[in-house]
Amino acid sequence: MASIEKRRVQRTGSSSYIITLPKEWVEAVKLKSGDYVIVEKHGDKLILIPPTLEPSQLKITIRVYPGVDAMQVFRVILAAYINGYNTISLVFDKAIPELPKFINDVKSLVRMKLPGIEVVEEQYGALTFKVLLSIQEIPLISAIRRLHVIVNSMIQDTITLLSTGDLSVAHGIIQRDDEADRFHHMINRELAMALIDIKMQHDLGISNITEALSYRIIARNLERIADHATSIAKRVLAARGLKRGSQFLTSYLQKDLELLNKAMNALYTLSRKEAEEVISEVRVVINELENTVYNKILAADMEVQEKVVSMLILDSIKRIARYCNGIAESIINLKVAKSADIDIK
Repeated sequence: MASIEKRRVQRTGSSSYIITLPKEWVEAVKLKSGDYVIVEKHGDKLILIPPTLEPSQLKITIRVYPGVDAMQVFRVILAAYINGYNTISLVFDKAIPELPKFINDVKSLVRMKLPGIEVVEEQYGALTFKVLLSIQEIPLISAIRRLHVIVNSMIQDTITLLSTGDLSVAHGIIQRDDEADRFHHMINRELAMALIDIKMQHDLGISNITEALSYRIIARNLERIADHATSIAKRVLAARGLKRGSQFLTSYLQKDLELLNKAMNALYTLSRKEAEEVISEVRVVINELENTVYNKILAADMEVQEKVVSMLILDSIKRIARYCNGIAESIINLKVAKSADIDIK
């Protein structure tokens, strides 16, 4: 079936025009004579949307059988959430061992990891979630700012952990990773809905659909930075603190923090120049980190366990710098997507 056709606009009456639609198209989206379609005007485009594809009407049913764990079920719920479904119904096989506990485990994961979703119906062996989150409550850029604030505080606390050796700080870093995940998932959902509904693009401030990919990469890189802060905290906890070598690790993590905030400021101001500066500075930091492996860790007089932990932490610090580079590159992509007139100075 062809996906593009030319149709002639015909005048009917004094104030209306009509066009015809191919029969195959109408049948493919399950429309019939007398049904309505939604017509939206955005810029120089006219969009026709069948009512069954309205974001508020998207529903999914997930059937769960014995032999899977709660995390597997959550991952499918997460996929449905990110893909824009508003109603997520689960039907559990009665043969699942300890079914009430299994369902409670699923509910706990959803409440912990996904914002704006609530149980609206529950009975033995069945559960329905409804996504009540509105993008008007937390617009895209506000959600990204909030994720940035969380990640920024996690890196700051990781610096404190390495410089003071206070292991209680590590637990706070690990706990905040769930909050970072929540905002990351919410941003992904908003971007996915922008692909489904062109009106959503307008509400999110996206003028070109290619911008969604850049925002997706930025959010993903922020979430990965949070993961590496968590990884550092877990390694320090497992080693019960670092006796030596934490000073140079702290100094490099401080550079990462500066790169992160500079990259995000480039996003907020849409500064190509500042993004380029981040890319150049990341290259210098990466070279310094690689030299540190050979000159300060491998050559250091320290216990093997601490040497291994220090190298693993240094690897996370290097990856954080590279994620800052990824954010900066995406900002340049956004700049070009939003403007057809660019000066490179």
